[in-house]
Amino acid sequence: MNEEKWLIVGTDSRMKVLAKNLSDGNRTVFYKNLSVWDEELNKTVLEFHPHFVVLPIHPLPIEVPIVYGLSRAVIFAGKLNDQWKELLQQNEVHYYLEDEAFIWHNASLTAEAFVSTFYNTKRAIRGKKFIVTGFGRVAKMVAHILRSMGAHVCVAVRSNIQLNEAKALRYEAVYLEEVGDIKGDFFINTIPAKWLDEQFNDKISIPIFDLASYPGCLQDGISRKQYELLPALPGKFFPEDAGNVLYESIVEQLRRRDPCSKEKE
Repeated sequence: MNEEKWLIVGTDSRMKVLAKNLSDGNRTVFYKNLSVWDEELNKTVLEFHPHFVVLPIHPLPIEVPIVYGLSRAVIFAGKLNDQWKELLQQNEVHYYLEDEAFIWHNASLTAEAFVSTFYNTKRAIRGKKFIVTGFGRVAKMVAHILRSMGAHVCVAVRSNIQLNEAKALRYEAVYLEEVGDIKGDFFINTIPAKWLDEQFNDKISIPIFDLASYPGCLQDGISRKQYELLPALPGKFFPEDAGNVLYESIVEQLRRRDPCSKEKE
């Protein structure tokens, strides 16, 4: 059987765990702890000729005129910007952020990591009121874990569907445009959009924890002291578990790609 060559790129600690998990007798795995695609990566690819490349969740900035050596590689990525999509338009690309198993497990780890982060405030969760914006997977897991620990949770959403879903699960629920009028102790954003403008900023006086992807919910020009952007929590708090989740997602995608193949023990 031909040996598979894998290149894993990214500074998130889960990537190092992924590289370790992928390494076996039938795979050679290179892990590059880099935050940009540069000449070093170009050289690695040209010398190594990887069959599979795993890119980090967020698109790597490209700091070379031309990216070499990826034309025949199968790509696993979280998100790709237009530059990367153009570059990889002839490649087979799999998005692990679209894999339901990865999304839900990652959301669960994010919620647990947020609890750990919150304890740095030296405040208890029980008895506090948290306002959570959005009701996607991360918001659902965060709301669930907070309520299970004795907090009161208000969910603020943009869609009628999410509003009624939250109400059906017995959460207090409002539309996002009303969130400035809700009284609470702490605010958690999970909406990956710059929706928090000057009007919202004037109304929301409680601390904000932003779990959405960079650049978070603050519109350009808005600044505030009680604001923390907390992306990629699973990799920071639980790199082993987060790496295992990513590994299982990629292995499952490989199985779906080739149903006859089986993961080696």
